Amino acid sequence: MKMSRGGYKIHVRKAEDEDHTLEELYNQSEFAKEKATAKKKDENVNDDIAEFLDAENSELDETELKEKKSSKKARQKREKREKTKRSAGKIISIIILALLIISGGTFGVLAFFTANHGEESSDFAYDDAESDKIYYSPLTGLEVSDPNLLKAATTCVMIENSPDARPQSGLDQAGVIYEAIAEGGITRFMAIYQEAKPELIGPVRSVRLTYAEMAKPYKCSIAHVGGAQNALNLIRNNGEFRDIDQFFNGNYYWRANTKPNGKRIYAPHNVYTDATHLDSLNYKKGYTESTFTGFTRLDPDAIQEPVEQNATTVRINISSALYNPIFTYDANTNSYKRAHTSGGPHYSLRKDGSQVQISPKVVIAMKTTPVARGDGYMDYKTTGGGDAFIFQNGTVIAAKWQRNDVNSPLRFIDNEGNDINLVRGQVWVSIYPSNSGSVNWN
Repeated sequence: MKMSRGGYKIHVRKAEDEDHTLEELYNQSEFAKEKATAKKKDENVNDDIAEFLDAENSELDETELKEKKSSKKARQKREKREKTKRSAGKIISIIILALLIISGGTFGVLAFFTANHGEESSDFAYDDAESDKIYYSPLTGLEVSDPNLLKAATTCVMIENSPDARPQSGLDQAGVIYEAIAEGGITRFMAIYQEAKPELIGPVRSVRLTYAEMAKPYKCSIAHVGGAQNALNLIRNNGEFRDIDQFFNGNYYWRANTKPNGKRIYAPHNVYTDATHLDSLNYKKGYTESTFTGFTRLDPDAIQEPVEQNATTVRINISSALYNPIFTYDANTNSYKRAHTSGGPHYSLRKDGSQVQISPKVVIAMKTTPVARGDGYMDYKTTGGGDAFIFQNGTVIAAKWQRNDVNSPLRFIDNEGNDINLVRGQVWVSIYPSNSGSVNWN
């Protein structure tokens, strides 16, 4: 068949611009003229069209082989020609489908669609299903938009709680927070981050064995400034820990002279960092993923039956009034606003100078046994089990905490050994000593 590529392109363009029918496209070709002398075109129009397209494709392929050149200009021409060819093929397929609707009935349309588009249809259905899938953070239980966040690297940051450290930064954005006595009755926090990216975190202080053992199941990097010797021995000499001590990674932390609210601060209460620096340090060391089992959470679609609120004010006696927290339930946000028993709300200070009252969705008072570590200080037992009280939705649940070993996740169970479902959002775990601490509510 003698027809130039240019003529083919013109016909395709006309069909595209003027919405020509397939028969009009066919009639304009030299191929149709040759066939007209042998038989009527409307007797086997589908066979003729197939031959017409095969001849066009063959001619294009042969011409393309002849035109192969190594120059950049020749390659660009071939790429443009292939793009036009693909576009033309799609247009002709649409015209063929339209003709089949007229001449072949529904069965012909279904056969054509299945033969030519079955795979694309399957891919579309898969993509649609994926787009409807909902992902929940293993740390907070909250919905996340990106499935990659489900395995994002976690970081456990040691944050000080002496009066000179307040207000701290980053506590309101942590997914889970553990609170326990560090020394001399002064409590310290371990704040765990995954999907949240605070612009300011600190003051960062030293690590203790209690926190290191609690951190292990989260597969997190432990951000701290030195620590007790038994804790350092564990995280530095055990390949299962990710140690990002400020002592050896000084460029990823800094010492500030003032807080964002203008308060003057001094060492050792002035070491800060942020999510950007911590993420960069984790990436540098190859700590790019964390896979762990989080707390069991309430079904987000489950209908919650109304319950009588019997625990709207929670007081946890850990050591003294300076460090004992009080949580007040706020029904409007279904959260517990944290304050110091000695007076005043417990705020988290943002980089821009604004303050946010710390308000976890779940508060857990966890009773543990103090363990002397030989230097006058105490650690707290983190394996085995004991009593716990879970406060959520304005109610209290008497529970048990359970942990087989330091590699196992912490569980909160009922009397039958079933995991207790927690409200989605921030969980605050306050560890109080079995020999001197207590918890009460009303």
